[in-house]
Amino acid sequence: MKFSTLTQRIQEKSDATGGQAIDPWKVHRLANERAAQGENITILSIGQEINEQTPVAIVDKAVDSLRAGRHHYADVRGDEKLRSAIAAYHHRLTGQSVSASQVTVFTGAQNALFSLAQVLLDDQDEVILVAPYYTTYQATFGAPGPKVVTVEVDAANDYQLDENSLLNAITDRTQVIVINAPNNPLGSRYSRDQLDAIVSACVENDIWLVMDTVYLDIVAPESIDLPHTFPGVERLLITVGSLSKSHRMTGWRMGWSITPEPLSEHLYNLAVCMHYGLPPFIMDAAAFAIEHASQTPETVRSVMQTRRSLALSHLTDITPARLIDPGQGMFILIDVEPLHMSAYEFAVGLLDSEKVSVLPCDGFGPGGRFLARIGLCVDGKSLSTACESIQRFIHKQRG
Repeated sequence: MKFSTLTQRIQEKSDATGGQAIDPWKVHRLANERAAQGENITILSIGQEINEQTPVAIVDKAVDSLRAGRHHYADVRGDEKLRSAIAAYHHRLTGQSVSASQVTVFTGAQNALFSLAQVLLDDQDEVILVAPYYTTYQATFGAPGPKVVTVEVDAANDYQLDENSLLNAITDRTQVIVINAPNNPLGSRYSRDQLDAIVSACVENDIWLVMDTVYLDIVAPESIDLPHTFPGVERLLITVGSLSKSHRMTGWRMGWSITPEPLSEHLYNLAVCMHYGLPPFIMDAAAFAIEHASQTPETVRSVMQTRRSLALSHLTDITPARLIDPGQGMFILIDVEPLHMSAYEFAVGLLDSEKVSVLPCDGFGPGGRFLARIGLCVDGKSLSTACESIQRFIHKQRG
C-alpha cells in the first residue's frame, strides 16, 4: 500500500550528517531493553531525572481535579487560567509582557514545534536551523516540505555561533529561523550581540524567529541573554516552552507556544484538527505547578550543579577525548573524534563494555557526529560510578 511523501520527510533516521543514517535513540532503546531484562545498566542517555518524581502537590492537584469531574472536553487553546499563568510565567522568565490570548497549549513542546512548522512553512520556503540541534528538528521543520538550511557551530569555533554565517544563510525564501537556548545538546547560549544581529535580520527581512526555551528555567537567569524585549521583536518572535524539565513533568506532555495573536488563530484551527485540547486535569496541575511550585526549578538547578561537579571530578583524565562543559543545565558532552570513532560507535562500545548508555549526537545535525551527550539525570552514586566507567572505556580506546 502507498504511503504519503510526508512519511519520508519525518523519518528521524534521515541522515543530517552526510554519512550513514543514524537513529540517535537506538542506543537508548537498547539500553532500556537490556535493563528490562535484568542487566544493571546506568541510563545517561535521556534528558529526564530518572530517580526523581513530579512534586507530590502537583500530582495531588491532578488527582483532585479528576475526582472533581475535570475530565471532559476543554478549551482547545487551553483553559484561560492556565494560559494566564503561562503568560505571567513567561514574563518572569523573559521580561516580555504577553496576554493569555497569545498562548496556545499543546501536548508538549514537541507538538508545539511541529504545529508551528505546519502553519509557517510551505514547500517553496526555507528554514534555518543552528546545528547541532535537537534531533527531531530536521524532521519537524522539514515535514511541510521546505528546504532545511543548517548553520553549523563546531569545535574549531569552540561551539559558538558565528552570527555572520547565519546572516549569510538568509535568502529571499527564508521564512523561519529556529534557535534553542540553552541549546540541546550543547547547553550553549547566545550573547546579546548575537541576538541583536539575528533579531535585526528577522525584522529587516520579515522572518519568523522561533525560540525553544524548554531548558531555560534550569539555568541561572543572570547567565542568559534573551531577545524578548528587543525593538520590533513582538511581531515575529515565537517562544516555545514546557514544564517537562523545570518541574519534573516529562510524562505529563504539557507545552505551549507564545506568538503574535494572528498566529494563535491559525494554531487554534490546527489544534482543532489535531488534538482537540488537553485533559483538564493536566491543565489544572500545570497551572498549579506554575503558580505554587516555583521552587522546583531552583531545586532542579541546584541538583544539576551538584551532579555536574561530581561528574567532572570523575572525568579528569579522558585525553585525547575532549570534555565540553556548558557550566549549567542537564548535560555535559565528550568530543570523541580524537578517539577515531563516531559518537554512535562510542556509545555502542560503552554500552557493551561498561553497561552505561549515553546519547550519540550523530543525529543532531552537522557538528554532532563526534559528540556523546551525558545526562546528569541519575543519583550521585550511580553517576560517579558511570563516569568512572566512561573514563575507563576511553583509556581502553587510547591503548
